[in-house]
Amino acid sequence: MPEIHERPPIASAPLSVILFANALDTETQEGLHRWRGYLATLGREHEIVLLQETRPEVSPADTGESSLRTITYERTTGIRDALNEAIRSARHPLVVFCPCDLQYQPIDLERMVKVIDKVDLVTGYRGGGHAPPWRVMLDLLLGILSRLMLGIALEPRACWLGGDGWGRRWTARWVFGVRVLDPECPFRLARRAVFEHLPFQSGGPFVQVEMLAKANHLGCYLAEEPVSWTPPALPAATAISFAQDAGRVFRDPDFGRYGDPAALSPAG
Repeated sequence: MPEIHERPPIASAPLSVILFANALDTETQEGLHRWRGYLATLGREHEIVLLQETRPEVSPADTGESSLRTITYERTTGIRDALNEAIRSARHPLVVFCPCDLQYQPIDLERMVKVIDKVDLVTGYRGGGHAPPWRVMLDLLLGILSRLMLGIALEPRACWLGGDGWGRRWTARWVFGVRVLDPECPFRLARRAVFEHLPFQSGGPFVQVEMLAKANHLGCYLAEEPVSWTPPALPAATAISFAQDAGRVFRDPDFGRYGDPAALSPAG
């Protein structure tokens, strides 16, 4: 991976789109249709890789896409190996990550493409949301104290994700150093070179935090862009908990080839 100041322009490069599909989700076909339609408007080479979860009690969904490359994984073992395989086998230098349902809109990728030349990874955050009165008052108080004591004006809150998942976001920020607004948002655009030799260890939802934490640890530049979001019709239920993977990565992080300091040099 090149040094930050040597980062080449990449915004117009072909795309490898990696989509995550839940075995019980009924929106996978519609999600694929939306991505197919959007990518057709870009006029650039692309591929779609579907990471399809399987369960013994559910028959595999027929996507009706003969040209689609599908990598399956079992719910009990998690997405880790499938995601690593998808990245290693991606044919194009830009990689998109997104759930294959109706939560996110493909057109929001345009915001990420506009800034990818300046950074290594762009992560979305679910914009909007109305903070409760107590949070508004707390933000106001913190803003006043910051200006009086530090002379710094705090930026207005860009999004409110609610109390659900507060512990996970706290862990991402204060344990793993992921200081982004929405570390669990799975809609992202990245240079494939960042992850070519960087193995993921998480099989469950913590993989979203792991991706940002490892990129951040390697000195990659990250940017954030707002994305529209509709809560999923079927909340994800994985066999591997956030805490299990967080503990594993914290105790024994694997940086693959980048674990060798020589790999971080321009020659590496």
